[in-house]
Amino acid sequence: MNNQPPETPLGNILVVDDTPENLRLLSTMLTHRGYAPRCVINGQMALRACNSNPPDLILLDIMMPEMNGYEVCQHLKSEAKTREIPVIFISAKDEVFDKVNAFAVGAVDYISKPFQFEEVLARIESHLTLRNLQKQLKEQNVLLQEEISTRRAVEKTLHEKNQILQQEISTRCAVEKALQEQNFLLQQEISNRQRAESALLKSNQELARSNAELEQFAYVASHDLQAPLGTIASYAQLLEKRYKDQLDGQASKFIGNIVQGCTRMQTLIDDLLEYSRVGRSGKPFQMTDCNHAVQQAIVNLQGAIRDTQAVVTYTELPAVMGESSQFVQLFQNLIGNAIKYRHAAPPAVHITACKQQENWLFSVSDNGIGIASQHQERIFQIFQRLHTQREYSGTGIGLAICQKIVERHGGSIWVESEPGQGSTFHFTLP
Repeated sequence: MNNQPPETPLGNILVVDDTPENLRLLSTMLTHRGYAPRCVINGQMALRACNSNPPDLILLDIMMPEMNGYEVCQHLKSEAKTREIPVIFISAKDEVFDKVNAFAVGAVDYISKPFQFEEVLARIESHLTLRNLQKQLKEQNVLLQEEISTRRAVEKTLHEKNQILQQEISTRCAVEKALQEQNFLLQQEISNRQRAESALLKSNQELARSNAELEQFAYVASHDLQAPLGTIASYAQLLEKRYKDQLDGQASKFIGNIVQGCTRMQTLIDDLLEYSRVGRSGKPFQMTDCNHAVQQAIVNLQGAIRDTQAVVTYTELPAVMGESSQFVQLFQNLIGNAIKYRHAAPPAVHITACKQQENWLFSVSDNGIGIASQHQERIFQIFQRLHTQREYSGTGIGLAICQKIVERHGGSIWVESEPGQGSTFHFTLP
């Protein structure tokens, strides 16, 4: 049988007894069984030993001088550091009262002297095992409490996240509902716009067809009116020539009025034909130098310029995309109007152009009679005249042709003027 103690002690046991023989016997017995005993001979030493290095179990004698075992046990159980250490009383006192008192002060067991080694060892082993189980249970309980706290914290976090998720879901549902409503309204608006665009396109097509038919009618009617007017004028002139001696002054005047009316009607028809040709022109646009267009317009107006001693000047003008013949007509009409509607002083006409974002802004200024503000919009309408034939000749189509040319080239035209202060006609070209 191997009586050598194990390398690792089974437990640290404090033996408290004032009898040296008992201490020696218990110490030898415990050492041989693998325990690590510590021996003290009184209660004060036992308390100091427990505070400095708490043992796993205490074997405590009751009858000791100065401080008996009950008092030692009471001190141990009053301190948190030593409260959990199991105490086994070993005493020669075998009365029931002594045992009850031992358990009352906190002992876990009671062994009567003389004791048997095997009984002492069995009870030590049993209580150490129970003590270890209690420690393990306490440690597991601490771990369990920590796990419970962790789980509660996790559950709380999950609950908070779930609430946030629910709020986010509610918000998303509300956003999706709002988006669906907006999408529905957008679809309705798109449908309404498509219907409106379709109706507008149909109206534009109908308007374009009507305009084309009107232009065609104006062209045909004007062209067909030329021959009968020429016939009337010719016969009137022939009548005046053959029967001049037989006609009185009143008849000659009537014939003169007929010829004059036919001439004026032919001029009006020529202008109307010119107006209808603006929209009917099928020539492709090309880069056109506006300086050349102004020069050609001045050449065409050379007779009126010479008769009125007019002065026409212009700054450097740009080249733009368009139909050159219509640009010549545009400048010719504007310069011609400036010469026609003049004061007694010789007309002065000045043409400029400046860049404005995507457009060129042209300005044709004169020193003429000017135009009242209430008439400045309607002068661009066809057949609109502000003066009688006796005051200023014309058909009232020239500015309407200008507007039609400018709009055909993607621009707009307007006038700034005051009566007696001259006029400035502005128009834009891309």
